[in-house]
Amino acid sequence: MSKSPKETTSWESAESWYDRCVGEKGHYYHQSVILPSLLRLLNLSARSTGSFLDLGCGQGVLARHLPEQIDYVGIDSSASLIRDAAKQTKAKNCQFLTKDVTQPLALKKTDFDWAAFILCLQNMQDAKSALAQAGLHVKQNGLLLIVLNHPCFRIPRQSAWGVDEQAHLQYRRMNMYMSSLKIPIQTHPGRGEKSSTTYSFHYPLSSYIQWIAEAGFSVEGMEEWCSDKQSEGGKARMENRARKEFPLFLALLCRKNNSFF
Repeated sequence: MSKSPKETTSWESAESWYDRCVGEKGHYYHQSVILPSLLRLLNLSARSTGSFLDLGCGQGVLARHLPEQIDYVGIDSSASLIRDAAKQTKAKNCQFLTKDVTQPLALKKTDFDWAAFILCLQNMQDAKSALAQAGLHVKQNGLLLIVLNHPCFRIPRQSAWGVDEQAHLQYRRMNMYMSSLKIPIQTHPGRGEKSSTTYSFHYPLSSYIQWIAEAGFSVEGMEEWCSDKQSEGGKARMENRARKEFPLFLALLCRKNNSFF
């Protein structure tokens, strides 16, 4: 019997490993690329006020980087991650809820100024329903930001780095793209703990754009974010060149307008 979306996408079994990877302030790319870019794209400053819905919030790293006066609601299907979020977040106007964001959220508030899926939508089997829930709770002209591991270049088990020694180039190999994929991911939490299995779900970019439109949003902007790390040694030149050519993350800035194309 196949598992339900909640069973296959919850990171409950990987909570300990994930919490150590991300920590209170976020992992390296949270801090250096994703969160600064999010604040810029949403035009959020220390003086910003409003309400923010964080879908698939994990252990709440975004909540701890938003202006303190913003009313924040973070939702995730992992009860353990939600407990971690509540422990690590000091702001009084932050609320964390354990719910499956692909199902009705039972929130009375339907006029959030902003919503976001930060590196979590690709871990949801029913991404279409998750986007539809966002559409029900963001106000007219409100903004939704989606940040994905780039679906065109980063597909677990179906993409990899290769080196053309003759041309002195590092290239990106893609085995599949258009097919929808359910990909098991083994976490490695460390000594004394068992590895656990989570899942990544690949969909082509066209599917995401279709589902965004059906949820009542239009894509207002798109950015592709590259790694800012630098290699050293004999292969540094080609590795650094490849980092600039193949982005790690795709950001889609969407505006609620209730129109379908």
